[in-house]
Formats: sequence, structure tokens, C-alpha cells
Amino acid sequence: MPSRKTPLILDTDMSPDSWIAVLFAALHPDANLLAVSVSGTGEAHGPRGARNARRLLSLAGKTDVRVGFGPPDPLKGSEHFPWLMRFIIDRLLWQRVPQSAQPAPAEDSINMISEILRASKEKITFAAVGPQTNLATVLSIHPELKKKVKAVHIMGGALDAPGNIREVASWKKNTTAEWNFFCDPLAAKTVIDSTVPVYLVPLDATNQIPVTVDFVERLRSAGSSPAAEFAANLLHLLVVRLRAGAGFFLWDPITTACALDEKLAEFSKRLVDVVTDPGEDWGRVFDSHDGTEINAANTLDRARFEETIIRVLNRQRILRNVFPKTKFTVKN
Repeated sequence: MPSRKTPLILDTDMSPDSWIAVLFAALHPDANLLAVSVSGTGEAHGPRGARNARRLLSLAGKTDVRVGFGPPDPLKGSEHFPWLMRFIIDRLLWQRVPQSAQPAPAEDSINMISEILRASKEKITFAAVGPQTNLATVLSIHPELKKKVKAVHIMGGALDAPGNIREVASWKKNTTAEWNFFCDPLAAKTVIDSTVPVYLVPLDATNQIPVTVDFVERLRSAGSSPAAEFAANLLHLLVVRLRAGAGFFLWDPITTACALDEKLAEFSKRLVDVVTDPGEDWGRVFDSHDGTEINAANTLDRARFEETIIRVLNRQRILRNVFPKTKFTVKN
């Protein structure tokens, strides 16, 4: 009899918001998290991102989840996040996280995803919240596995909203693309055109839920689980100190939550394409009469999302026997 939980693969760039997405997916009562796959073309380098994913899974008490990382090069082009940003992200912003209790070698994401799809008796949902390099490669090499994919929820693109490239790299001229698509636009186009059901959560939607100080305090005061403490302290660092006035968003947790809760967002059908030719619009996703039909998120239920993430991150209690009660304080 099929499980009531959603078989889920989280394919992530291991950015700071993705650290919370890992904890969220690991602890969500409706998720059967099968694997965390790190995109080698995202914010973290593949090996370090996989190591950090393992540490976060241990923090959540999930030591049996498979972890892998993919190739470091995009399918086309050579765009990457700035090297200093990747250096810092590789080190988890120096946040305190216990080492994995059961360190295991990270797998090759392409083989790992292929094996899981091939062996599964149920269709699998993807929360694909980084550059789409891993999944695009799998679907290109093994097109027969498309039938094993229930849906792909992609965090990426900016349809009617401005892009966000210059927020990180002010020297870039691109004003229309979003970073996940910018790093590997051909991979994004490959997944969108693959015929698997795609649910796009673009900047248009995620911009509706900025992280506020009030939310951080509610998360902090709601409980004292290791996952909630880590998330609250991380968000305090980002919202109050590092990005004060610039705004911060839970792009990847929002998309992961959409993959697990159909009531969280309203989607509409749109025909879209992705710019894969060099130029100032590299990586832009746009409406096209000749494009591929996807489901694009229009509106999000902010209250439902915030209540869900607070509740899920505070499900954890038994880990106090593994990790002593510790305040994950941020040092100057």
C-alpha cells in the first residue's frame, strides 16, 4: 500500500535559506525525504555543501537520508555565484552545527537520483531549489525515468518581477534573471521542456513573504528544538545584521513547503521559455506563445506558511538526548 507521506528529493544549492529547507523537509510529518542532492553549480561547492547537508540532517535526527552532490559545471555557460560568497556559504556562515554522528561519503547526485527513481514504486516529488543542473542531467541521460517524477517544484525565475542578479553582483548588467536560472539556464529550460509537471515558484511569489523580525522572534519563542534554534539564530544574523534594510526571503523553504502543501499557493498556467543565448538577458524566463506550459505560483498564503514552518521546526524534541541544550548564539 502506498505511503501517505510524499516521497521527496530535495535538490538544493545549499544557500542559507536552503539550510532551513533541509531541516524543514527532514522534519515535515508529510514528507518522506529520500535524499538531499546538492547542485555543484549553486551557492555552495558540491563537496562542502554535501558535508553541510549531512550535518544539518544529523541536527534534525535524520541520519538515514542519502546525500549527494552534482557536477561543478553548468550545462552551458560559466556563470557562478561570486567566489567570496561561495567561500562563506561553504562554511555555514560560521554557525554552530554539530558534526554528523554517522558521517558517510557523499554520493554522485546523478547516479543517486537515477537509482532512487528507478527503484521507487511511487512517483517522486522534487523540490528543486537551486540551479537545475542535476535533474536536467538525469532527465537527459535517462528520459525513461520521467514517468517516475510526480512533479518538480522549482524555485527560480522572475516572470513579472525584476531579477536579482545585481543584488549580489552589482557589476553584472543583467536585470531580468534570477540566480538559479542565471547559473544554468539550459538546465532550467531542459527541465521545463522535459514534459514532467513543473510548478514554478518565481521571485514574483517569494517576494510576497519577506522575513520579518517579528517572524524570527515568533520562531525563537515557539519552542527550543535544535532545528528551530539554529533557524532563528541564522535568520537573526541575516535579517538584523548582514542584510538589515536589504530584505531576506525564505525562497527555498517556501518552494519546499509548496511541494508538500497544495493549499499554500495559487498557481496559474503559463507558456514560458528561457533565454539560453549569451547577452544581458541570459537566464531570463519569459512568456512565449511557443513556450512550454508550466504552473506558476501567483499568490502565497503567508500566514499558513509561517505557521507551518514554525510548527515543523519545533516538532523535534528527542534530540536533546543527542545534542545537549545549547544556545546557537551569534558571536561578534
